[in-house]
Amino acid sequence: MTTSGAYVRNPQPAAYVADDAFIGNINHSSYAPGTPEVGVFFIAPPSGRVRLTLGGGFRDNSAADRIFLAPQLFREDSDGTEVLAPSVTFRGYLSVAADTEMQYGSRVSMLENLIPGQRYYLRAMHLASPGTDPDTADINSRDIIVIPVP
Repeated sequence: MTTSGAYVRNPQPAAYVADDAFIGNINHSSYAPGTPEVGVFFIAPPSGRVRLTLGGGFRDNSAADRIFLAPQLFREDSDGTEVLAPSVTFRGYLSVAADTEMQYGSRVSMLENLIPGQRYYLRAMHLASPGTDPDTADINSRDIIVIPVP
């Protein structure tokens, strides 16, 4: 990209993290980070916008529960201010309860109004839909990609 004859370069490269640890028999109906926590630090570009891709692999052996995967964003400051609470509504991904075999997917969204040059921490959070016993919902992968948008 050129502007007024000068070369403009993204000040930060994309950030990526993935983990294929198995998390089985999920029984919590509030968001949790999982073990290990899957998160990535990034610095907001001058535009204050990044493209977020959040994905994973899910199943429920009893075809009863759904898995919700959502991002949670913190500003790295003295208080670790939460900027984005986990919610599947606009930026998350969820499974279909009938999926008894592992299904993989992702969701792409835009994070805007970030403070240029500010360092942030983004992590994947998950929960199982409240409901039936036995708790047989499983996750076997989670990943995050953050790409600066000029």
